[in-house]
Amino acid sequence: MRRISMTLAASAVLALAACGGDGGPGPTAGTGSTSTQAPTTTSSSAPTTTSKTAKKTSSSSSSSKPTDTGTPFDPKEFTSKIERAIHRNPTVTIDVKMGAQGQPGITATGVQDLKNEALEMELDLNGQKFTYRLVDGTYYLAQPPKWVAITKGSTNPLVKQALEQTSALSMRKQLDAFVAGVESAGDKGSEKVEGVTTTHYTATVRTADVRKELGLDPDPNAPARLIYDVWLDEDDLVRKMSFTQNGANATLIAKGWGEPVSIVKPKDSELAKVQ
Repeated sequence: MRRISMTLAASAVLALAACGGDGGPGPTAGTGSTSTQAPTTTSSSAPTTTSKTAKKTSSSSSSSKPTDTGTPFDPKEFTSKIERAIHRNPTVTIDVKMGAQGQPGITATGVQDLKNEALEMELDLNGQKFTYRLVDGTYYLAQPPKWVAITKGSTNPLVKQALEQTSALSMRKQLDAFVAGVESAGDKGSEKVEGVTTTHYTATVRTADVRKELGLDPDPNAPARLIYDVWLDEDDLVRKMSFTQNGANATLIAKGWGEPVSIVKPKDSELAKVQ
């Protein structure tokens, strides 16, 4: 069970990245599928700005500080863009990176099917790698050559804790919470992300609303609001999201929207029994 406990640490940090550092807003990482190669992108590459508005803040990878948030944009229209685009293209390959500058980081890579709420994630926690799979509402942890089902009925405290923490890894759940918390938005103009032309938006998000959507209790230590940078392509699909809090930066790069993925339930013979 040592590997399960190590994975809990990984999932906890990824939940931190996904939830604004405190259980707050933002999508989580999807990851490796048996049929889709993980992306090789890195989140350190800054987008090339192509507008005067964007050039003002091109030296920053995140608008977590309330500086220039761009030309005011209807927040409902902004969130509707994201929801409509994902409804049309529910599968995606994602690369997430989080960490403080100069410190070992946490990465996750792979695929998610947002329509069916399925995912397969490969996590790298300071060089230690772990894999989670979500199919038909059940999470599975790779324990080569077997998989361990993280079930609600388990009496094992580590498995119960894993279920609670891995539920934060679903991009579908995190996007729903992000949308619920968006208070205002801004348009910072056209920029390139991974060679794709995008529109750079900012989103001011109420963390209390996000926590409520996720079923989390209020946190008096959480910031009332966070500002995210979000880049949408010409089809309004998320290509990049980023925020910085307490010296740590979290960046998500998304690609392969709408492409086929294969995320399957482990066979009974592949499942290990855990008390």
